[in-house]
Amino acid sequence: MKKHASTTAEVVSFSAGAIVGAGLALLYAPKTGHEMRDKVSDITGEAISKMKGFTEEAQEKFNRNLEKGKEYAEEKASAFSTAAEENKEQYH
Repeated sequence: MKKHASTTAEVVSFSAGAIVGAGLALLYAPKTGHEMRDKVSDITGEAISKMKGFTEEAQEKFNRNLEKGKEYAEEKASAFSTAAEENKEQYH
């Protein structure tokens, strides 16, 4: 589970770094104020869309893994209960 959290943190950190880097590149590029604002607006919108996509994907993966974990726990609990009943019948 720690590996998943680490991977998510790495993706978020990389994305944030890319956004900051793109912003700095725009600030130092020779453009007019209007061109700069349009460019920053476009890049910001794209970055927000990508981050939302990453967030949705991470949430979907988390929910799938949570559901698998629940199913696994239910299977093991059922198997344990069955084994306990069989054991009880054998010794009584």
